[in-house]
Amino acid sequence: MRNRRNRLTALLLSLVLALLAATCAFAVADEPQPTRPDTPWGVADPSEPEAQEPVTQEPATQEPVTEEPTTQPPVTEPPTQHTHAFGAWKTVRRATAKQNGRQQRVCSCGEKQTRKILRVAQIKLTYESRVYNGKALTVPVRVKNAVGKALKKGRDYTVRFQNNKNVGKALVLLTGKGNYKFTAKRSFSILPRATAIKKILPGATNASVRWKTVAAQCGGYQLQIAADSGFQNPVVQRKVQGAKNASAAVNGLSPKTVYYARVRSVLTVKKVNYYSAWSKAVRFQTAAVSGHAIDGQVPQSKRVSPAWFDDAVFVGDSVSLGLSYYEAAADVLGKAQFLTAGSLGSGNALQPVSEKSVHPRYNGQKMKVEKAVAACGANKVYIMLGMNDIGAYGVDKSVQNFRTLCKKILTESPFVTIYVESVTPRVNQGAKSDNVKLNNKNITAYNRKLAAVCLEEGWYFVNVAETMFDGTDHLKRAYCSDPDGMGMHFSYEGCKAWVDYLYTHTA
Repeated sequence: MRNRRNRLTALLLSLVLALLAATCAFAVADEPQPTRPDTPWGVADPSEPEAQEPVTQEPATQEPVTEEPTTQPPVTEPPTQHTHAFGAWKTVRRATAKQNGRQQRVCSCGEKQTRKILRVAQIKLTYESRVYNGKALTVPVRVKNAVGKALKKGRDYTVRFQNNKNVGKALVLLTGKGNYKFTAKRSFSILPRATAIKKILPGATNASVRWKTVAAQCGGYQLQIAADSGFQNPVVQRKVQGAKNASAAVNGLSPKTVYYARVRSVLTVKKVNYYSAWSKAVRFQTAAVSGHAIDGQVPQSKRVSPAWFDDAVFVGDSVSLGLSYYEAAADVLGKAQFLTAGSLGSGNALQPVSEKSVHPRYNGQKMKVEKAVAACGANKVYIMLGMNDIGAYGVDKSVQNFRTLCKKILTESPFVTIYVESVTPRVNQGAKSDNVKLNNKNITAYNRKLAAVCLEEGWYFVNVAETMFDGTDHLKRAYCSDPDGMGMHFSYEGCKAWVDYLYTHTA
């Protein structure tokens, strides 16, 4: 009720005040208003404030309203995103051959990252052996981690070599570096140089095999002979001591049989044998059994030209002297030279030179055989001596003297090739020839022993006697110039047969 009275009172008061304001406004409008010439019409003077009636508003009376409080989550700012700035990787544990290593890097915020360094799993040499060449030898090394990735030489490891120049066991020393910590030792072999077979001279049941020498880092050779090219069942396996001994005599072969031969060099270092690669296998065939053939003799070959004998010298006794006469008349041995003397033998050739000694002459001067051979500059030396030795010294001593003489020749002329000619048989003189030491039986025994020496020494045995026999074991009478005398010297026809044999039995 009270509120209603208050509203009525306020309404009446408002009406009164509105009437009073209207009256005042009408009065003012009737009075003349002063004008200013510099003031445009209708523009109020800013210097005079505009009169306004105060407006009184009745405060609104409202019922108190009670609002229930609302609960809201606290407002949070969105987090700012952090970009990591990691430093460089640092190795905190190096990898070894047994365990992995580890690397770590740290961000400025303190966060850490780690990664593995995989262990060393494989160390392998590219080659197991090298061939000696006089220089320090190396081999490439491959080092890989646990997943097969190759490590880098110089960055991850270093390599050193020891004992890597001469034949033997060379060492490879590896040391880890950078991210790796390990040491390792490997080795490879340095082998001798290989050789090659030069010549094979087969007999019926044996053969002479000759090969090239290996000058340095060689202690000898190993020879194999087999009936099959694969050498599954070698019939001969022989080790030849000494780098200069480049030949071997082989016995126990079967006649008219095909064989294969190969050879390799060897050097023993600290009780270990180091072998070269095998030479190329050489095929050969043994000869048929012949009544006058001798094992190890030079087999028949293609006929050579006279120029073959241009650098040859013939050393011999009176039998070879007869050959020199034939050569002078027939001119069939190229430019061959002759060092011959009657009664010359291996025994007296080893004696000092004197007025009464039996030695050949070179350019009119008497000298020892080895000196004369060196003086004439020959490359091939054909020697036929023994007729004057067998009767004086017997077979064995004569062979020994012959070997000694040949070695003296090689001492003076180390690069000459020795061709040993067999002593030729004597004609059949009945009981006369049987009463002396110099008979065909002893001559044959002497020749066989000479052939064996040639096999051992690497000389060539030229079995001239093979072509001189008649139907028995004697010299053909037509080939002998003194059948009723000494029965051993050659006629013109005999010399021709001799020369023909030389032309077709070379090596």
